[in-house]
Amino acid sequence: MNPLQAYLNSPRAQKALATKPGEEGFSLIELVVVVAVLAVLAAIAIPNFTDVSNKARASAASSTLASIVKSCAAQVADSGSGTYIAPSLNGYTWAESAGGSAVTGTRNCHGSTGVYEATSNTETEYATWRYDVSNGSKTCVGSGNALSRGCDSNGNW
Repeated sequence: MNPLQAYLNSPRAQKALATKPGEEGFSLIELVVVVAVLAVLAAIAIPNFTDVSNKARASAASSTLASIVKSCAAQVADSGSGTYIAPSLNGYTWAESAGGSAVTGTRNCHGSTGVYEATSNTETEYATWRYDVSNGSKTCVGSGNALSRGCDSNGNW
């Protein structure tokens, strides 16, 4: 048996010779089906992710507002006065009275009266959050999708 015949009779060579062209890899149909399935999954997942992101933005504004009010209440209770830093949140500006103008930087805390407000730049997407120190009421104002992101049917949060 010459070296060529020995090679052709080896199991490795037999396997290579038995493989027909086109048996390896994926067919075009298989690839199209995979792409279609991925497209359907993306069409379902992307809107859900966007809604979760929007709810998180609204939740961040309301919880930040609550933290500011609690911090100010503690400072006023301890020393009679206090300050807070008006934070920067995407989609919101901060005011010190309902419907008031935007405030930035270090601000003085209210005493036992006043309204802290996180005003939405787009009230159809994100609610405006208000905390009235005098009576402890927490209200939200908005329309459309904003009301499903943290507000109840009575405008409370």
